[in-house]
Amino acid sequence: MAEKEAIEEAQRKLRSEFLQVLRSRRPSQVPLTVELAKPVATPLFQDAPPSIKEIEIMESCPKSDVENLEDLLEEENLYLNVEEGEQGRLPLLILQLKESDKQRKRPAVVFLHRSYSNKESMRPLLKAYASRGYIAISVDSRYHGERATSATTYLDVWDLIKLADYLTHREDIDPSRIGISGESFGGMHAWFAAVADTRYAVVVPLIGVQGFRWAIDNDKWQARVNSIKPLFEVARDDLGKDVIDKEVVEKVWDRIAPGLASQFDSPYSIPTIAPRPLLILGGAEDRRCPVAGLEIPRSMASQAYGEFQCLDNLKQEFS
Repeated sequence: MAEKEAIEEAQRKLRSEFLQVLRSRRPSQVPLTVELAKPVATPLFQDAPPSIKEIEIMESCPKSDVENLEDLLEEENLYLNVEEGEQGRLPLLILQLKESDKQRKRPAVVFLHRSYSNKESMRPLLKAYASRGYIAISVDSRYHGERATSATTYLDVWDLIKLADYLTHREDIDPSRIGISGESFGGMHAWFAAVADTRYAVVVPLIGVQGFRWAIDNDKWQARVNSIKPLFEVARDDLGKDVIDKEVVEKVWDRIAPGLASQFDSPYSIPTIAPRPLLILGGAEDRRCPVAGLEIPRSMASQAYGEFQCLDNLKQEFS
């Protein structure tokens, strides 16, 4: 019992520190408001759009056998105003089945896109989960999709905290059954959103969880850096260096997400998700999220889930 209480106290402390960092980076706060938006006719991809094979993989997500599914889907396009400034407007795409019982609360699931993509790329997953009775949501991350102002990227889970504010107050959503998932950059967002906000009841990051300090210490940072290289090239030039090295990498991580390679890294933040169900999905040969870098986080998370007597709520799969 004493060990469980110690883990709960550590969770509260890390969550409090993480929220303090998020709030310290905010402009003036504004009331959360909602605006109607229009569907995006031509979604913006800041690098190559999905290949035919990638689209086929997304489309293969199992759907319930619903006759005339397209006719039964209800789509919402919204903006949430989460803070002042050009990036303070959060675009939402929501799909669900038309419901005759307007009083019934349904589970919801949030899907987050990879770097340089957009919420519309998640439409096949939204459609599949909507067919199963979920309210399925995707958003444009900062500097992506409708919010793109340059080919950059930025890790900020504040939007997802405000999204949880909105979702938990919708009359058609069960606030105790909101899940979150994401791919790569989106997987990182899903991971840290669950750390910051316990209203995300189930968490499934895909190829997004890694040990940032482990990668730096073991010289395994190159693949992740190359996935968002323009950021690191700017930092390299600002530091007067000829090449991107460990110092550049640490400076960038600390700029876009303070604590990412230290107190909020996976060995400390992943256990904070316990006892909520967590499924970490990755690639056995994925150089961006090396499996070896997850050994310590896995061990520490297992200890936390064990103390909560719910080891079955922690799963990791690598293919």
